[in-house]
Amino acid sequence: MKKYLIPIIVIIVTILGIYFAYPFALEGVGRFLIVQDKLEKADVIVVLAGDPKGERVDQAVKLYEKKYAPKMLMSGGDLAWNLKAAYWMKKQANHLGVPSYAIILEDQSFSTLENAKFSLPLLKKVGAKSIILVTSPTHTRRAKRTFKKVLAKDKIKVFSYPVQKSSFKLKKWWQRHEDVQLVVWEYVSLIYYLLKGY
Repeated sequence: MKKYLIPIIVIIVTILGIYFAYPFALEGVGRFLIVQDKLEKADVIVVLAGDPKGERVDQAVKLYEKKYAPKMLMSGGDLAWNLKAAYWMKKQANHLGVPSYAIILEDQSFSTLENAKFSLPLLKKVGAKSIILVTSPTHTRRAKRTFKKVLAKDKIKVFSYPVQKSSFKLKKWWQRHEDVQLVVWEYVSLIYYLLKGY
């Protein structure tokens, strides 16, 4: 019996370790996706489409109101027939008090990579040297990597700022179907983008 005692103790300790450690490990998996830079004043706040609740625009407007940048760029293409994400984002920002003259529209993109590529000429046109990139928390790592790569040649600095009051909750995200979908989608997309060089 004594010869089995040590392996049994090791197995029990391992099982207990996994049981108590897995929430921290899983939270770390979610936390890795979230990138929040220290905010600095910039030339343009870039808001990415893909948020049906309007959280991204709401967050961007709060930054605009605090004078972190004098302009906002709404980036997002077709939602449905004759319906562009960028225009609806602009309507929301207008409703929240942002004047139309402060809003630039990029309405052709269908992906994060296209958000970056199609935003670049508009940013260059207004002479932007820095942007604050606003998107959902789980999207920030991939979005920042992509924008940094696309904007690097023109030396435009990218500050990432996730939605602060997001429907995504990091704590116990693995217990909510919607949050699991977001995390899994982002990891798949991160791998795909890495394979494409972004």
